[in-house]
Order: sequence, then structure tokens, then C-alpha cells
Amino acid sequence: MSSSTGSYRAVLRQPVSRRRELALQFAVLVGLAIMGGLVIVAGVVLHRGDAELGRQQARAELTRQLQTRETVLVRLDVAEHHWYDHFRVTPGVLAATDSRLLVVSTAPPALFRSIGDDPPTFLVRSFVYDTALSARAGRVLAGTRAGIVVDSGGGEYSLAVDADERSAVQTVVRLVDDRRAALLADYEQQQALRDSIIALPPPPPEVHRVVSGETLYSLARLYNVTPEVLKAMNGLTTDRIRIGQEIVVRRYRRINGVVMEYYGAPG
Repeated sequence: MSSSTGSYRAVLRQPVSRRRELALQFAVLVGLAIMGGLVIVAGVVLHRGDAELGRQQARAELTRQLQTRETVLVRLDVAEHHWYDHFRVTPGVLAATDSRLLVVSTAPPALFRSIGDDPPTFLVRSFVYDTALSARAGRVLAGTRAGIVVDSGGGEYSLAVDADERSAVQTVVRLVDDRRAALLADYEQQQALRDSIIALPPPPPEVHRVVSGETLYSLARLYNVTPEVLKAMNGLTTDRIRIGQEIVVRRYRRINGVVMEYYGAPG
């Protein structure tokens, strides 16, 4: 009896093999990962948020974001899914106003907190109409939803829309295209005007006819220049001038369309 008991205790004292130890640790880690995933999934499922309430809040916030006399031309409901919100729906509204595209979204509530525990958090993005802004209809969310893609020139923003909002999407796209075309036409018109001004000749020089008693020095004081400047502009080698002589007292050049005084010889 004592011999069998000793053998049993010897078996218990034998160390667990390294392979079994690693397998046990791996099983524990897998179990913890599964439990953590289930907790996150439960949080996402139970805290998806109220999409309709989020849209109502976004509409109200959009009204507050509008500037004085800013007019909404088109408005449509949109949605986003961000990885940092565990791909839960982020409801919002896009408004095309007379001066910009304005997107207001309501962030979903924090996980494991009831709706209404905290005030809503809004994500507000504004895109002023310019020559770099464009919009197009397309498939978003990996091609699973109809949507609108806004390109600000510095990045693209994809917004999902319901199927019944497609006509509104096309209206927004046309509006952005029309504003961009109008801005480009205005820019080209202004550029043509600048080019035409640059091509204009400078104004003619201002000339003074010498009368009795005037000298080069008196003319210099009269026109707030130096005698040397008058001599340079008129190609004079001495200070002597005569009655009836025409002395150039102002000469002009046009530099990039801007008229500037020039105190040198003609040319």
C-alpha cells in the first residue's frame, strides 16, 4: 500500500510538459479574446444609437450652424460608418447652401452608456464653393450603399444616402458643378482683364513749357524732384534751359499693369 501511494505522489510531482503549458496559455488567451470580442459586439449591438434621433439632432444643429442670411438650397439625410466608432452608423445631414456645402453628423453614444446620458457630439464640416471643390454620385461603404463623394481638393469624404435621396444627390452634384464653372469663368474673365491692362501702353509723359524767369532748379522744386532727375529725363548735359523749351517733369512705366513713375531717360 505504501509503495503504490509513493508511486502516485511521484506522478503528481512530475512537471507538466512545455507543450501542454503553451497549449494551456494559448487556450486562455483565445478564451479572453473571444470574451472581449463578445463584450464589444454586445456593446455595439446594444448601443447602436437611435439613427432617427441622431438625424433630428443633426438637423437642429445644422440650423444653428447657418450664418445670417445663408439659404439652404438642397438638404438630404446622410450616414457614415467610422472604424473608431466600431462602424456604428453616424447619422447626419448634408445641406447645399448658397455659399457652401455643410455636413453635420451626430456621433453615436459611447459604448455601455445609455442614450441621453451625455449631450450629443456633432461633427461639422464646411466646404466653401471654389474651383477645387467637386462632388459626384457613387457607391460607398465598400460598394454596399448609394452615396455622394465630396472632394475638397485635399481629401475625399464619402456619405451614404437612402435610395430615395438619389435625385437630391444629383441636384447637389449639379449645383457644385455650376458653382465651380461660374467661378472658373469669373477667374478667366478677370485674368483676361488683367492681361489687357498689362498690354496697355503707359500714359504719356507730363511736359512743362519753360516761361520767363524759370530755371532748372525752380522746376525741380515745383515738381518735387531733383535737378539731376530732370536732367536725366530730358538728356540735358548742363543746367541751362531756355524760354519755350519743353521739359519732361513726369515719365511713366507700366509694370504688371500698374502705372509707376519713372525718373530715367526715355526707353
